[in-house]
Amino acid sequence: MKDDLTSHFAEFLYDQGDRIGLLKQVLRQLGNPDTNYSIIHVCGTNGKGSTATMIAALLQKMGQRVGLFTSPFIGDVTNSIRINQQAIQMTHFNHYLNRLQQLMASFGDGKQELSEFEAQFVTAMQYFSDQGVDYVVLECGLGGELDATNAVTTTMYSIFTKIGMDHTGILGNTIEEIATTKSKIIRKGNTTITAPNQRPQVSAILSHEAIEKNAVFLDANQVQIDQQSDDRTSLHYQFNDRAGHFKFGLQGAYQVENVRTVLLWLFDFQKHQRSTIDTDRLLTQALGKLSVPGRFETISTKPIIMIDGAHNVDAISAFVQSVKQSFPKQPKLIITGFLKDKDYVDNVRLLAQIPNATFRLTQPDNPERKLDKDHLQTVFKNVTEKRYPTFRNPIVALKNSMAEASENPELVILVVGSFYLINPIRDYLIKTRSDSND
Repeated sequence: MKDDLTSHFAEFLYDQGDRIGLLKQVLRQLGNPDTNYSIIHVCGTNGKGSTATMIAALLQKMGQRVGLFTSPFIGDVTNSIRINQQAIQMTHFNHYLNRLQQLMASFGDGKQELSEFEAQFVTAMQYFSDQGVDYVVLECGLGGELDATNAVTTTMYSIFTKIGMDHTGILGNTIEEIATTKSKIIRKGNTTITAPNQRPQVSAILSHEAIEKNAVFLDANQVQIDQQSDDRTSLHYQFNDRAGHFKFGLQGAYQVENVRTVLLWLFDFQKHQRSTIDTDRLLTQALGKLSVPGRFETISTKPIIMIDGAHNVDAISAFVQSVKQSFPKQPKLIITGFLKDKDYVDNVRLLAQIPNATFRLTQPDNPERKLDKDHLQTVFKNVTEKRYPTFRNPIVALKNSMAEASENPELVILVVGSFYLINPIRDYLIKTRSDSND
């Protein structure tokens, strides 16, 4: 049973009526709390959470009080609303939700309702205002133009991570339609930054929208990164006449692409703030030991267990590259499961490219949207000509895999797929670790 009150709100209302108009009215009723701080809006398909977390960490190290709103949440729902890396307390979270319920009951004809995500977003905006933050790093949900977060009055930055094919049918059925939907978060006169290696048609759409909005448009292809071959935790950067190096704690090859976007934001931010801070030292202090839950995260070392919420083609492709780089020769046991509305067939084709790997197939903790384990087994059989074991419960799949690892110390366990899969596994491992330390 949930400890929070989000279940009192509708599960999904994204495409039902003018959601942004309603949310703007709600924010107005609350005194426009979103205007009491500067907002850095992060949108895209993959890398949003990591990029947002890095920016928030840098701002905090620069002495700012920073609100961070991310989704989907990892672990407890309160982790989606944080100030200087501290999650909102559940009592405070429920207090804001209660107030919001009362407001909606008296709103117009009393028949208007908010979704869980919309309620979390409004709660974050109020909480950050009441707590007097200087900046808010605001991660989009699944969309752009119609995403709840686009109800804010204005933004300082619009930052776009890699845009790919996901949530088709809601955001659009082509990469051009999806990019156009996401581009609508760009605000008049702000600074818009795009990740490196965007598809050319995506960059063109974002650039066009920025020009239409009289926004400054910056492309992170300008920033070059070299990874030191003898030390993967050390990065060297080059941007125009600036160069330097810093320690970087995030694992996963795809994080190098994300940090290029973050660096371009940082250089622009420092220029406008006339900052004299030592950039290399700042980067090392903020990012040297940073971790992002659920993104190529090492959750156990004996045995090695890593989890990654990659669930679409671009993210799975990046995951495969990271596994090949980090574990080139080790035997790998991969626990995986997807939602049925994802492109799971292509995901399986990509996962099958990982050398020296075997699979354990399960299903995410989402009764309505889960892809049945037996269907996933059939897909793997068609792709690999092998029939891998299936498990209805992700935790049973994990225990089975850990038993195998106890007999083979070199075995690396990887968990990849839907956040509805990695969340229960991550919670179980953290609780088990906590219990063993008591």
